[in-house]
Formats: sequence, C-alpha cells, structure tokens
Amino acid sequence: MSEENTIRINRFEPTLIDGAPDARTSLMLSSISRGFHELELDADDLKTLAQINADENTTFTAAYDEAAVQPSLHADAPVATYASFPGTLNIGGGNLMPVHQITAVTVSPTHRRRGLLRQIITEDLRLARDAGVAFAALTASEATIYGRFGFGRVTQRARFTLKVSGGLPLRGTSEGTVVAIKPQELSKYAPAIFAAAHARKLGSVSATQFDVGQAAGLWEDHDSPKPAKNLRAALHLDAQGRPDGFMSYKFSGWQVVPPTMEIGQMCAVTGAGRRDLVAYLASHDLVEKITGRGPIDDILPSALHNPRDYKVTAQGDHLWLRILDIKTALTARTYNGDGSIRLRVIDDLGLTSGDWELSVEDSVARVDPAAAGSEPDVTVDIRDLASLYLGGFRATHLAQAGVLIVHQASALATLDALFATNTVPYCQADF
Repeated sequence: MSEENTIRINRFEPTLIDGAPDARTSLMLSSISRGFHELELDADDLKTLAQINADENTTFTAAYDEAAVQPSLHADAPVATYASFPGTLNIGGGNLMPVHQITAVTVSPTHRRRGLLRQIITEDLRLARDAGVAFAALTASEATIYGRFGFGRVTQRARFTLKVSGGLPLRGTSEGTVVAIKPQELSKYAPAIFAAAHARKLGSVSATQFDVGQAAGLWEDHDSPKPAKNLRAALHLDAQGRPDGFMSYKFSGWQVVPPTMEIGQMCAVTGAGRRDLVAYLASHDLVEKITGRGPIDDILPSALHNPRDYKVTAQGDHLWLRILDIKTALTARTYNGDGSIRLRVIDDLGLTSGDWELSVEDSVARVDPAAAGSEPDVTVDIRDLASLYLGGFRATHLAQAGVLIVHQASALATLDALFATNTVPYCQADF
C-alpha cells in the first residue's frame, strides 16, 4: 500500500452519548488540544467542548493514518484535524451574510509536507460553495499558511495598555451608567449585546456560544474549559437604562507591577459604552494600568485628556476572508458611487478563477462574466480581492505592494472609489 493510500479522511459531527462524547469525538478534541500545545483535557473538559461543538453545528474533518500501529498515538488518533461551523459576516449596509467558519486546523509533525491540509481545505471549501455559501473565514495562528488557499487579511486588531493612576479623566461626558454584576449574569445579557454590536460593525463575525460562556466565566478558554476563577463583570446601560455593553475582567495579582486590570471579553454597541466601561474599570482603587484589545482605530485615545496614556503594544491581522462565490459576494456588497470595472481573478484552487465585470449604477451592483475576448482592467488574486472587499485595504495600497496588476491606468481610482468604506472593518470574535 502506498503512503498516500494509507490516509483516510472522515467528516463527522460530534457525538454525545448520555452527555459524554463518544471515542471518536474524544480523540478528535484531544488531538486538537495537542496540536495547539494546550493542557491535556480530562473527562469533564471533553464533555464541555463536545457539547459546545454540537450546539454550534460543528463538522469535524479528521485524517487517519491506517499504517500507524502501537505505540504511536496515531494508531487511534487523527494525524490532522479541521473543523467548520456556520455563522454570519457583516459586509456593511446592515447586510449579514452566511459565512463558513474554519477552526481547529492542526497537522501532526509526523505527517507534515504531505498535502493533507490542502486536500482537506480544498474539499471543505468546495462543499461550502456548492451549498451556496459565498464566504469562508478564519482567524489564523500563523500568517503564512492560508494565503495560498485564497484567504486574505480583512481586519486587524490591537492590544493596548492604558495608564490609569488616579482614574481616567475623559473629555466627554458619560452617556449612561455602569453596574457591577456577577459574571454569570452575562449569560442573560451578552447574546443580545453581541448581536446588536455585530449588526452595526463592518467586518464583524457572529459570536458563538463559547464567546458567551467565556464572558460569563463558564470556562476560561479552550485550553482550560473549566469555570473561570476571580472573574468580575460589569454591564453598561444607555441613557434609557437599556443594556448595550458589557465587560468581564480580572485583577492581575499583586505580583504584577504596576497593579493591573485585564479586560477579558468586552463588547459595546456604541463608543459611549466602551468609554464608560473602561472609565469604570479605571475607577478601581489601587489600579494603575489596564490591558485589553480593540480596533486599530480605537476611540479611547481621542476620548482621553492625555491620549499618550494609551499605548498600542501589539497590532496584527485578525480575520481572514475567502470569497467562494464572486457574483454573490460582489452583488451583495454596497458601494460608494457608480462605476464599472473588469476583474481577472486568479484562484489557485480553481473555485473562482475567471474574468468578471462589475457595474454599479445608483449604488446597485451587477456582476457578470466578462465578454469573451475582453481585456481586464486589473488582475487580482482571490486573496487580495478579499482584502479589498471589506475596505480594510485600498486598491492603490495593493498595487503599490505589487499584488494587484493594473492594465488600465484609471482602474485604481475606480476601485478605490467603489470599495471605500466609512468605517474601518473590525472583528471581535475569536474562533
């Protein structure tokens, strides 16, 4: 039997029997944990994660090596893991589109460089496209892997520190109130707040049950799916007393200098809610620093009397997007102004390759295959079309980077105008 023929790939849904995962599901979850160098999962951890995946309608894909024998772990466990589940993506204009979310991608070091991920992801993307889903998305642990499968960077995220010795003086006035609550109460409030924020924010991906549970302290993380210790929470109420923001947070401990509060999950429908929640955290006695995450165009520095108190400590890509259906994706999007352009799309997986004509009139888009023999205005890889799609990267930027080829000089101005957005795309969700 050749090496290639020893690999068997199975797609299956997580299965629980009397509340406990079956052997195949347990081995899958343990292999995912091992692939991300996480702590070994016990029986209760496996139950929790299996139930979450079942509730999220996750589909697992596992590769098994039938040539592996004891004492190899892979005599039973998969040599590669992959999971996908449905969600929605905010593409602007209040339009939430179905998105095929990908997670839990691992390949054992014993089976690298054999094309396992390419085989699994190509088939999975084809199935999603054939099911009528126009987008796939993921958050990448490594930035060099997914571009070759057509995923492009679409949102970025920053980590920040905020100096708060003596409180946090803000230039504006509070537009609501903040109340301290038990983290468990967020199980009631977080889903609606997540959904309201998602509906308003370009680039947002819908929150999962895991996100809600993590905010409420039901579990620490995938690494430790046990109840969180020492977690605190706060709820923001707007001027009418309606919940429109929340935050979970922890004190870093007295061994950390200076004394620091760490924001865990935080979601606010408005900038006012974000300002008020951070100001509430800064009002804790003895705390001198806050750490957290946010968009690269965070409103906090502009809200501060001293914007230098806010420091970005890290910034990088977060959401990666893959277009699976050119016509559906380009037709669904809203545009600024009118114009037309011919795109030649390069797709190494062959899912979307071809020449397309995009015409926008009265802000309504029409997308058709380009006429035979017509020359394109630009040639773009499908990954870079994804980066352009949500407005996070301009066509001129991509052309100067050498990844968008211009055949018609006026094309850049047309693309920049059509795909411009009024806000910077941002995705809060991790998956």
